[in-house]
Amino acid sequence: MRSILFLFIFSLYFGLGCKAQDTENKKKNKEKNAFGIQIKPIIPNSIFRIVTEEIDKDGINYSVTPNNGYSFGATIRFGLTPHFALQTDINYIKRNYTFSINDSTFNTNLGLRVISYEIPVLATYFIRLSKNIYMGPTVGPSFQFLPTNLYSNNDNVKQHSLKTNWLSTSLLVNIGFEWRTETAGYFYFGPTYQMYSKPMFTTGIFYKGYNNVNNPPDVIMKLKGDYFGLIFRYVFPPH
Repeated sequence: MRSILFLFIFSLYFGLGCKAQDTENKKKNKEKNAFGIQIKPIIPNSIFRIVTEEIDKDGINYSVTPNNGYSFGATIRFGLTPHFALQTDINYIKRNYTFSINDSTFNTNLGLRVISYEIPVLATYFIRLSKNIYMGPTVGPSFQFLPTNLYSNNDNVKQHSLKTNWLSTSLLVNIGFEWRTETAGYFYFGPTYQMYSKPMFTTGIFYKGYNNVNNPPDVIMKLKGDYFGLIFRYVFPPH
């Protein structure tokens, strides 16, 4: 988190310096309203707290590992000033996790897919680097809707994941570059990081007492929603 906040603050500082040298921006109208589409590959990254969580109990190792996922959706941008724009998205997010159990004589894995729907409210400060290249640090809250609790099992283990709340909130930070053309639209690329204030799910793992529905879970784990990814965005030519 510190790394991406440092980059965000640095980009704003850099932008203020560029603003003093960019006399052309003084004649520029406010950012135009625009509509676009985007896709975000989700990539596990230990720098941003996205790591395997482990619990050791009675000589058995229980772990949950975040895997690659993706998000895609539409974005709407509203120009406020020559530099600032307000942005909101509607995104579909698919995260993938693997639960692993390592016993002294037996190992097993169980996959889990988490689907959510996201609506962030973001502020972007556009910094003009050249005639057609802009840098756009973005920050704001994001609201994700979790439609259901999750249950899955195989022949040896099962998990019950109960959502902490039907609505999860997080902080979303993007730092990217946008290449603007007059007729072909805008092309944006950059990293994104989302940090949750609370876990998305509380997960009970049933292993020893798998066949007895009255047994409590062997361990309880918290399923986090933090993710790091890359944004590939296309913005249609604004009018």
